[in-house]
Amino acid sequence: MSHFKDFFSRREVLKAGLSTGIVSWSMSDLAFAEDKPLPLIKKKIPSTGEELTCVGIGTNSFTLADAPNIQAVLKRMHELGGTFIDSASAYKESEATIGTAMTNLGMRNQFFISSKISGGEKDEKKMGDLGGVKSFDRSLERLKTDHLDLLMVHNMLNADGLIPKLLEWKQAKKIRYLGMTTAENSDHAQLAAYMKKYPLDFVEVNYSIANREAEDIVFPVALDKGIAVAINVPFGGKHEENLFLNNTGNRVLPTWAADIGCASWSEFLLKFAISHPAVTLAVPGTTKMAHMESNIKAAHGVLPDGATRQRMLAAWNT
Repeated sequence: MSHFKDFFSRREVLKAGLSTGIVSWSMSDLAFAEDKPLPLIKKKIPSTGEELTCVGIGTNSFTLADAPNIQAVLKRMHELGGTFIDSASAYKESEATIGTAMTNLGMRNQFFISSKISGGEKDEKKMGDLGGVKSFDRSLERLKTDHLDLLMVHNMLNADGLIPKLLEWKQAKKIRYLGMTTAENSDHAQLAAYMKKYPLDFVEVNYSIANREAEDIVFPVALDKGIAVAINVPFGGKHEENLFLNNTGNRVLPTWAADIGCASWSEFLLKFAISHPAVTLAVPGTTKMAHMESNIKAAHGVLPDGATRQRMLAAWNT
């Protein structure tokens, strides 16, 4: 049996549930325990129909000093079906670490590489190493590639100045998709305005079970305009109870979470985020093998339907 089947079998999920005391025996549990791999969940990029596994990895803590570990994490992620790697020119050593890992693995074309550009030409002096069009050339150099699968304007900084350049690079096939990002609720209205103004393929936005503001402002525009949505901080951030995943220790995971393939709160929270119809994937950040494996588990099995999402909300709120 392959690593994939070993890791994501129904029996393995049931065992994990039993070890944490969250599963009760029933006929449905017995069916779930069949030794078969859980299916990989993919969603389509609306602008092209290309499919992506609905959980990737965020990389703002990647460092060259940790490169051997990062290489192993990325290799294992790919073995388990994950392909999307989210980075940025502003993430210090992240791009260089990813580029080194991909080169050593010989797997550049097996990953979907996303990065972000900061500032604009007029900001070069002010922004220094992070600013403007030059950061794109640096990103290609650091990532050791001649193109990016996705390039986004970081935090919408100088979006009007940069989007025309991104469109040129897309036409020249230096990038395949373009987009824009934010991680702040206060930016959602402006992001929605840019989504209506420009032909974006992607946006990246903060969203979680504890912070659902994007549902009212960003997601309707994404569905209307056919824009893919990547989710950052799905476990919380500086404005979301300081990484609320760390505060789940006293919560009891509902027994019925096993029905949607969840054996931990991290899987539960990711399943909620990626099950919204507007969401294409989530990119939780980690450098740890165990955390990555748990995150990718959420991209297997079934997605909660509308009624189950309401049940998940009720369970979280109580």
